[in-house]
Amino acid sequence: MKLGKRISGLREQKQITQGELAQIIGVTRAALSHYENDRRLPDYNTLMKIAKYFSVSVEYVIEGDNTTQIHG
Repeated sequence: MKLGKRISGLREQKQITQGELAQIIGVTRAALSHYENDRRLPDYNTLMKIAKYFSVSVEYVIEGDNTTQIHG
C-alpha cells in the first residue's frame, strides 16, 4: 500500500474530512489531497504531525509496517 492510501485510510478510520485533518496538521486541504493521491510527499514535520495525531509511528505512515504501529 502506498503512503497516500495509508494516510487516507487512517483519516477514514477516524471519520474526519480532508479539511479537518488538513487544519489539524497545518496544511491546506489541497496539499493533503496531493499527499493522499501520491502526487506530492509530505515533509518530515508533516509526517510527524500525521503520525502523532493517529497515534502511529512515522515508519508506519511511510512503510505501512504493522509491527511499528503504536496503540494508544
